Amino acid sequence: MPRILETGAALLAGSTMLLIAGSAWAETVTTQLGWLRNGQFAPVLVADANGYFKEEGIEHIIRDGGPGKNPVPIVAAGQADFGISVNGRFVIAARLAPDPINIIALGTLYQDSPYSYVTITDPDAPEPTPKDLEGKRIGIQADGDFLLRAFAKENGLDTSTMTITTVQGGAEPLLVGSVDFMSAFMINQPYQIEIEAAKPDAPENLKGKTWKAIPYAKYGTLSYPQVIFATDAMIEKNPELVKRYLRALTKGLRFVLENPTEAHKIVAAYPGQVDTPEKVMWQMKNQQHLFESDDTRKNGLLWMNPDVWARMVTFYKQAGEIPREIPVDTVMTNKFLPGPEAR
Repeated sequence: MPRILETGAALLAGSTMLLIAGSAWAETVTTQLGWLRNGQFAPVLVADANGYFKEEGIEHIIRDGGPGKNPVPIVAAGQADFGISVNGRFVIAARLAPDPINIIALGTLYQDSPYSYVTITDPDAPEPTPKDLEGKRIGIQADGDFLLRAFAKENGLDTSTMTITTVQGGAEPLLVGSVDFMSAFMINQPYQIEIEAAKPDAPENLKGKTWKAIPYAKYGTLSYPQVIFATDAMIEKNPELVKRYLRALTKGLRFVLENPTEAHKIVAAYPGQVDTPEKVMWQMKNQQHLFESDDTRKNGLLWMNPDVWARMVTFYKQAGEIPREIPVDTVMTNKFLPGPEAR
């Protein structure tokens, strides 16, 4: 090759490396969260704050979720490039909708679901079991009816003995004693219970009490929450961008696991983060174990087990939430993840 061409090629290669290293020419990518930015999305916030997306040539934008902001149609409409769904069932349901939305799961932040039936009880009381739900007042959130029915069927419970009411997302129904159990995330509502029970003037029904939970995944069906997804078009047209995005997110999650104290400071100070530093610390401490599993220790962070997805599909079909079963490889893929050696 003539020297002038060699020089030109070297300059071009150098320019490409500068772009990937995070120059002003980086690609703009938007992540649509499934809820308001808080400790649940620590890997995303840390990856952004620490510059991991910029290192991958990505100018990263975070859009908050919240009431009425379902990430699935937002990503499908092209208003965001990647989304994080609170539950993998929304990915499955989207592909089976009358007007199908072709999205696919690329990884999951949580390896286990924090969804549970929570109660307030004495610290030395035995751990509650599914049978304890019978004869009790159960508060469920708007989408919890089919989950309770399926849980009852799985565990041989008689729902006719339960008084079931729809409640809002806060822990108030438990705090005021209007329900005995309520559906909740173990990394969310119990914080409110702990705060109220610790107050010097706590009411008698809370004084000296604690919370305990019946984990859905332990007695029901494991499902992946906090699922990262994109459209089929995205992974087909720009697979390298997908890999770079997931590589940055994996770095963020790795930092959260290895540097929990520093990660807490980053998340608590992140612009637009909605919770107090105290709640962020509590939440991040209680969710650390959800990020890892035997699967991730073998295959790398964010990895999803196809067998879990297969059970999810069967579970939602049997519960009447989807019209038919669907092949697992149409709703999830691990092929863009960086793998077990990623750092």
